[in-house]
Amino acid sequence: MAKFKLSIVTPSGSVLDTDVFEATIPGAAGEFGVYSEHQPALVMLGGGLLSYQGIEDNGEVLIRGGVAEVGPDSLLILTDHAVLSGDADRDEAEAILEGLTSAESDSEVILDDHQVQRDATARGYAEAVLKVAGH
Repeated sequence: MAKFKLSIVTPSGSVLDTDVFEATIPGAAGEFGVYSEHQPALVMLGGGLLSYQGIEDNGEVLIRGGVAEVGPDSLLILTDHAVLSGDADRDEAEAILEGLTSAESDSEVILDDHQVQRDATARGYAEAVLKVAGH
């Protein structure tokens, strides 16, 4: 099985840089898989769990939005927020979900498409944190 380079970068620096065989990523339109020799693509990301099967180990990273640049021998994830699954903050995730629930119950809030997408990304991230933190 052929390998490719997976790099995850946030504004504060590199979160992960490793060789992998495959990765599963939370796209804005749903989850998708990436393998070596993938067609080039630029994909908007949602929030949730990015998992990978690496040469040295397997792993999970929680991401909240961003963009993925897919190439035949690389996958670059640019995101504002990424955390290794072992470092997930359950309290933060619960606060995110509570904030979203209270905003949804406020009948005076008017949502545009951009806000709906941000909320979906935040919800996907928070739910993935709670799922991983429950292990």
